[in-house]
Amino acid sequence: MKSIKKQKGVALFVALLVVTIATLLATEMWFRNSLDIARGFNSRSSYQSTHYANGMLLWTRDIMRQDFEHEPHFDSHDEVWNQPIAGIELPDAMLSGKLTDFDSKFNLNNLVIKGQVNVLSVDYFKRVLLNLEMDIGLADKIIDWLDTDQTPMPRGAEDTVYLSMNPSYRTAGQPFMHISELKLIDGIDKTTYLRLIAYVTVLPVQGDVPTKMNVNTMPTLLLKSLDVTISTKDALILFSDGSASNKSLQDFYRQPAIQYLNLGNVSKQLDKLIATQSIWFQARVDVRMDESLFTQYAILYRPNSLATIKQLSDTPFIPLSN
Repeated sequence: MKSIKKQKGVALFVALLVVTIATLLATEMWFRNSLDIARGFNSRSSYQSTHYANGMLLWTRDIMRQDFEHEPHFDSHDEVWNQPIAGIELPDAMLSGKLTDFDSKFNLNNLVIKGQVNVLSVDYFKRVLLNLEMDIGLADKIIDWLDTDQTPMPRGAEDTVYLSMNPSYRTAGQPFMHISELKLIDGIDKTTYLRLIAYVTVLPVQGDVPTKMNVNTMPTLLLKSLDVTISTKDALILFSDGSASNKSLQDFYRQPAIQYLNLGNVSKQLDKLIATQSIWFQARVDVRMDESLFTQYAILYRPNSLATIKQLSDTPFIPLSN
């Protein structure tokens, strides 16, 4: 009798074990199938989002072409390129886009061009730092970061400074590739970085000619920094609440607030720093599919009617607040 009960107990245990194993196998199969479905869905969404983003970039290039063909000599905030594209509805997605002018800011790569310090750009940048109430020694440190030698500027910092840090690293010895590199420079903390990036950017320098800032899109502080004689009031007049639309530098110099600059050699020097058109832009494209958001950034170069994409990134080249 005990033997029969024992056999029934063993059979029940075996049955429960089989059911448990079967349940685990079924759960594993369900999980794997669900994972494969999710992966397939994500892959499809990622592919489709990339496809839509590329289409938006082509559209952006066409907008820039039309803008250049309409008026090739100047760009202002009132033009079509500065109007965001929002809420384009597709059967499975929502598309948005925005262009931002790079040439409204000072290009830090202008400080050192082909291994040589660009004195004109350095002097201008120091005026920017003074107007920001920052240490002008930062200019020397940025120059040392960009140049290839190990001889520090008077208030600069070369490898000996950075190798003593934890973790240690070396100066770049080449132009900035991304604005975030600015965080690595000695003396630039988070507060300083956030203040600076509102007025500076990093762009490739074509040949030995520094990139120019667009007087129609530059913020007030950068306009004030063009010359020590320009007051904040003058700069506000030039900024014109963001609606400046000088069609040429001659028009800019005719502005009553600064017409005196055109009397001497000042304007000839400034001509090397400023222009009335923009060549470099950032494009931001947002693709919302289902509950996910795909964002793509691109650097666009437009020296003529044909805009070319120079770089793509998942993170902004210009801070999102701009």
